[in-house]
Amino acid sequence: MHELPLVFFTVLGQSAAGLFLLAYIAKKMGSIDDKQLKTANIIGFIIVMIGLGIGALHVGQPLRFFNMLLGVGRSPMSNEAFLSGVFVGCAAATLFFTHFVKQAALRELSNIAAVISGLAFVWSIPQVYNIATIANWDTQFTTLQMWTTLFVGGGALAIAIGARGLGLTAFLVGTFAIFASRASYQAFLSETAPVLSAEQTGFWGFQVIVLAIALAAFVGFAIKQRSPKIPLLACAAAVLLAELSGRIAFYNLWQITM
Repeated sequence: MHELPLVFFTVLGQSAAGLFLLAYIAKKMGSIDDKQLKTANIIGFIIVMIGLGIGALHVGQPLRFFNMLLGVGRSPMSNEAFLSGVFVGCAAATLFFTHFVKQAALRELSNIAAVISGLAFVWSIPQVYNIATIANWDTQFTTLQMWTTLFVGGGALAIAIGARGLGLTAFLVGTFAIFASRASYQAFLSETAPVLSAEQTGFWGFQVIVLAIALAAFVGFAIKQRSPKIPLLACAAAVLLAELSGRIAFYNLWQITM
């Protein structure tokens, strides 16, 4: 658990990117209205800012963040830092043109830019961890779990703000990918780091159990066509906790190959 700032930075950033994406698509599909889209963008901005703020603790001194930008284009970490800033900037611009200087065209462009930069940001994250000297991270499973958080976290948040159909679809896709890949992922880790892998059982177990409960709850709400806000928000919060738990396990796998 020595990389907790990065745990929050990656999980909350990916979930916020997922919310921006799904809410925008849901609005274009007509399944949510302008008010719900505005709510989604506010929540997404708050979540990514919390993640960025906590992630800054990993840097130590805030000004070091700007030093990280010196390697943009050649350093995966610099690319990640740069794209996180672009995503936050586009998200802020979306809110600015929505609530302060109300310009429909600029709001639309900013929202599209936030969606695209959010996806680019999520893409940049696994590039940082596909390191040949760390066998536990240098695998397709690293990339997979970074993207599944976008679907799982973003999907749960989308359901909570009213994009029920699209949000549930995304959540199902992400959850299925996690469940379907877990056995092969742990089989891989049993060869590269059996002791470290065994130590993460509790974190992974918590993640799987919470996701299964949340899945049952979301499907139950969909079948009954009952969607009380507080239980949905509670489920979304629980899903984020589950993803944080899974990400803690990932960072705990850090081990340099000899």
